[in-house]
Amino acid sequence: MKKRIAYIVITLFTLVCLGVVVVWKSVVHVQLPHGAVLHVLPALGISPARGAVVICPGGGYRYLKKWKEGYWWFPFFYTHGYAVAWLEYRMPNGNCQNPLTDGSDAIVLMRKNAGEWHFNANNVGVVGFSAGGHLASTLLVADSDAVRPDFGILFYPVISMKRELTHQGSHDQLLGKDASEELEAQYSNELHVSEKTPPVFIAVSSDDEKVNPQNSISFREAMFAKNRPATLHVYPSGGHGWGYQLSFEYHSQMLDDLAHWLNHQILDK
Repeated sequence: MKKRIAYIVITLFTLVCLGVVVVWKSVVHVQLPHGAVLHVLPALGISPARGAVVICPGGGYRYLKKWKEGYWWFPFFYTHGYAVAWLEYRMPNGNCQNPLTDGSDAIVLMRKNAGEWHFNANNVGVVGFSAGGHLASTLLVADSDAVRPDFGILFYPVISMKRELTHQGSHDQLLGKDASEELEAQYSNELHVSEKTPPVFIAVSSDDEKVNPQNSISFREAMFAKNRPATLHVYPSGGHGWGYQLSFEYHSQMLDDLAHWLNHQILDK
């Protein structure tokens, strides 16, 4: 019996490793116009995929969590019918436009290559974690149809740059410690929701001590005020930064909630 269990474990491990190698070799690395890199797993060419997602990892606008908020999400979205990419966006480094420019370039590039990468060009979403959630929500409230995604998925996002609500580290890295109230308002995305803002799925933990969950609540309230669809899931525990992490107590429930929302997005189109 022990030998059989060992054989099964070794077989499963080998299959997982082979799958990782196949996926890794299928990823296309594209240099964007201003220096960012988009890491894309195209859909199979058998039939067009539902759409695509561009993932913006977090890291406080200082670095990027490319695994649990990037690559580890590829299988989930891919098996749910999406071409998937994660954006290695530039840090602000004194220019708060850097991340937004890279996010805009990524959305434009994905739509431009929808035919080659086999997905519906009219269903390109953005996924953001923490500070990457701020970048994602900035794209969601953009005025330009060309760069605004068709839907958004936000995990424990930074939304506001108001000092009483923001994550101070992200604020300081993006805008600087001495940012004016006008600049803070410009990058407080709860203030810029409009009738054009696309549907949004938001997931947070109520005990998040790093990014105040009120960021997400304020964004949902702003969406409702404009009669825009917004779904907010608040899990009782988990803190901040769980990403695609099996140790997160509500990991399976969160994936089920997201899969259900994605399926309804398709039905509504």
